[in-house]
Amino acid sequence: MVISHSSTGAAYPDDLKLLKDIYDDICTQRGLTRGSVAAENLARAAMDLFSQGVFDEADIRESLKRFLERKELRN
Repeated sequence: MVISHSSTGAAYPDDLKLLKDIYDDICTQRGLTRGSVAAENLARAAMDLFSQGVFDEADIRESLKRFLERKELRN
């Protein structure tokens, strides 16, 4: 299936579903409570990646895992 992505960084419904699925998976794996500061930061980072043109699921997942690891090192 070909998924089209907006050149403006706007997310289409299929894009939002993908981002939500990734967010849900990582929250579950990391034990993050939805609505917590860490989960909100994760959601923001996912949207930032997407708006910067990162559309590949594996790339988004890997980038978000690295993002969380950096945050953990700072705490």
